[in-house]
Amino acid sequence: MTTLTRTLPRVSFGLGALMLLAACASDPAAEQARLDTIDHQNCTDLGFKTGTEPYGNCRLKLKEIRATQAAENEKSSGVHFGLGLGVSKGF
Repeated sequence: MTTLTRTLPRVSFGLGALMLLAACASDPAAEQARLDTIDHQNCTDLGFKTGTEPYGNCRLKLKEIRATQAAENEKSSGVHFGLGLGVSKGF
C-alpha cells in the first residue's frame, strides 16, 4: 500500500468533518436542534423526567450556562490595545 493510498482516507474523512461543521455553523436551526438534543440527553441522564418542572429548570440552566459562555467568548475575542511603561537601567 502506498503512502498516498493510506493518506487519502484520512484526508477525505477530514474534509467530510469540516463540511459537516460548516453545514452546522451555517444553519442556525440545525445547530439549535443539536443543542436541544444534547440538553435533553444531559437532563434525562441526570434523572429529570421530561415534562416536569425540574426538567424544565434543568433545560433553562443549560441555556443560561451556554449564554454566559458565549458572552465571555465574545468579550475575549476582540482586539485589545494597551499602553506599557518600562524602566531600564540602560544598555
